[in-house]
Amino acid sequence: MELRIIVTGSQTSAIKAKRHLEKGGIIAQVVRAPKYAEGCRFGIEILLSDLPHAIALLGEARIEYTEILKTKT
Repeated sequence: MELRIIVTGSQTSAIKAKRHLEKGGIIAQVVRAPKYAEGCRFGIEILLSDLPHAIALLGEARIEYTEILKTKT
């Protein structure tokens, strides 16, 4: 099971994104971006298989993200 983190920046944005994705049927978890990422950033962790649908949902809701990271498993 591969996971990805969609980095949103603030914790507030990550919570908003999580709620929106869950309404769209995607299981998401708010996480801190890994230490190698700049500063204190948050994102949402989802399954890789849900990524295309998640990107579409975030776009529809106009929720911005800065990057997509592969998680260490």
